[in-house]
Amino acid sequence: MASGIWTTEYFICTDCGMSYTATKEQHPDHHSGSFECRVCSSVVHAWTGFYDFFDWSSAKTAAPVFGKKKMTHKASGA
Repeated sequence: MASGIWTTEYFICTDCGMSYTATKEQHPDHHSGSFECRVCSSVVHAWTGFYDFFDWSSAKTAAPVFGKKKMTHKASGA
């Protein structure tokens, strides 16, 4: 039986940069597992211990911006 202590953890795939969240739950018995990236199939996180992860989902992040950064010019005051 789980202890009821849950936390939200954030992960980033080191190969493609996809962001994920998962719920970490404390357990009185030993668990192990791993989660693979849905984009590139690399292992995002592997664990072993008295906890488990569930409810993996893509994290909501801002879309990447490609191209040149827009320059803003400040008017100089006299």
